[in-house]
Amino acid sequence: MGNSSLAIKLSKSAETAVKKGHPWIFEKSIIKGPANNPQAGSLCVLFDRSNNRPYAFGLWDPEEIIRIKVIAHDSKLQLSETYWIEKLEVAKEKRKLLLQYVTGYRAIHGENDGFPGLILDIYDKVGVLKVYSKIWKPYLETLTQAIPSIFQVESIVFRLNRKLEGSKEFAYQQGQVIGKKLSNERIPFSEYGVKFYAYPISGHKTGFFLDQRPNRYWVQQHAKEKTILDVFSYVGGFGIHGLKGGAKSLTSMDISAQAMDVAKENLLLNQLKIEKWHPLVGDAFKELENLIQSRTVFDIVVIDPPSFAKQNSEVEVALKQYQRLAELGAKLTRKGGYLLLGSCSSRITLEDFKISHELAFQQTNTHWKIVNEILHDVDHPITYLEGIYLKTITYQKS
Repeated sequence: MGNSSLAIKLSKSAETAVKKGHPWIFEKSIIKGPANNPQAGSLCVLFDRSNNRPYAFGLWDPEEIIRIKVIAHDSKLQLSETYWIEKLEVAKEKRKLLLQYVTGYRAIHGENDGFPGLILDIYDKVGVLKVYSKIWKPYLETLTQAIPSIFQVESIVFRLNRKLEGSKEFAYQQGQVIGKKLSNERIPFSEYGVKFYAYPISGHKTGFFLDQRPNRYWVQQHAKEKTILDVFSYVGGFGIHGLKGGAKSLTSMDISAQAMDVAKENLLLNQLKIEKWHPLVGDAFKELENLIQSRTVFDIVVIDPPSFAKQNSEVEVALKQYQRLAELGAKLTRKGGYLLLGSCSSRITLEDFKISHELAFQQTNTHWKIVNEILHDVDHPITYLEGIYLKTITYQKS
């Protein structure tokens, strides 16, 4: 299994970063490496510059600017089927407590579980294995054979990211189901007593956004007799938790009519009263302005937009958008009510995100206190700084 290993030495700064737990090695950081360009997935042994001892292991990626993706910060490693199986079992153990409350969760969170460029999300008995790098080609068979018994799934949906989508190098095609065939693509799963449908073949990413689960549950716990506005509601996650928690009414807002159709399916799945739900399809900024014009206020306002900053050049504009959304949300929150603001942009720091809110609150002359601050749940563990992408702050208006 795999290939013979490659001896690697890095520049001083890169070696320091890897020793501190960083999982990425850029092409320009390699000062001693293979003469030719080995095949994807070849094992790399990183040797210390001063004492020549191994301190980390990675997989070679011949086509990417991140040339080596670290799988272990260790002095010894035997790359075998047993190695991967043990790593999967460690990942499962980390999530053990969560599994008492949910049947939809992230089983492998890429670099943070020692599987760089690989995601495994699970919806009840269906796993979705999403591959972001060719380094996994030599190990896929081992993984697809081990995953069903470790994570108790009957089917695995194979997905490739956009870059690899047309690749003929993998044994499986985009959307192919390994194991038990699916009679229906729509897979129900539950979290804290609320059911949702995942669409593991056609849906965004792996078919559902699992990462905001703790904040959805917070809304459920604080929703009794409240009016809720869920902006960028997608398939209804926050709001449906709210209705389950006894909310008086829910206004969902999203630009996608298709997402709203799935939100309706999710409402019906939970046998919630459809008359409590007011869907608004349109541009969030415009729709929020309209609500302000009509002098509407809510007890709980949730604003969790898609990523505004996919690259560094977009950070400045993104922060202005976060500030604008916080301003609009501040005007729509009743006194004593809650405003929940989320960001899934890894390039936006928590500190800058908070500053954008402070500026918004100054603009609107409103006063707030932080009542909740959540980064990542246990199934989205973080082992390095750049891995922190999700930030959600809940404020109460005073």
